[in-house]
Amino acid sequence: MKNKGTLYVGVMLILFGGLFLFTETAGVLFAHLGLHVGWGTLWPFIILLAGFAFWLPIIIWWDARDKVAGLVIPGTIIITNGLILLYQNLTGDWDSWSYLWALEPLSVGLGLFLLYLLGNRAHGLLVASSIVASIGVFFLLIFGSIFGGLIRLLGPVALILVGLLLIANEFKRRNSRQYPQE
Repeated sequence: MKNKGTLYVGVMLILFGGLFLFTETAGVLFAHLGLHVGWGTLWPFIILLAGFAFWLPIIIWWDARDKVAGLVIPGTIIITNGLILLYQNLTGDWDSWSYLWALEPLSVGLGLFLLYLLGNRAHGLLVASSIVASIGVFFLLIFGSIFGGLIRLLGPVALILVGLLLIANEFKRRNSRQYPQE
C-alpha cells in the first residue's frame, strides 16, 4: 500500500465503528442470557482503542519503527488505564483503585522497556524502565497487601522471599571468600 496513513485511518475507523455497532446491538444479543450489555458496560473499550491507536503506527510502519517507537509509552499507559477501568467496570470493584493505581508507574516502566526493545536500545532506557517498574511493583505489593483481596498475600510473601534471598546471598558470599592458608 502506497499511503500507509490511509491504512491507519481506515483500521481505526473500522475498529471504532465495530465497537459502536457491537455496543448498540449487544443489548439485544445478550438479553436472552440475562446480561445487560451496553455503553454502561463497554465504555472502557474506547480507552483501550485509544491506546491501540498509539500502537498501530508501530505495527503499520514496522520498517521505520525506530522513528515512531516513542508512541509505545503513551499507548502502554492508556491501555493499562483501559484494562484497569474495564476490570473495575465489569466487576464493580471500584475500591481496587486503592492499590491498582500502582500499575501506573509499572506501565510507564513497561513502556520505557518496550521503547528500549523497539528503538535504538539506549542503555539509559533499560535503567530507567527498571527503576520506574520496580517502584510500581513495590507500591502494588505494599498497597495491595493493605487493601487488596487475594493480592493481600503477595506483599508478605514477597518480603519473606526477598529476606531469604538476601540471607542466602550473604551465606554464599561468606563461603566463597578466600582465607589465607597457614
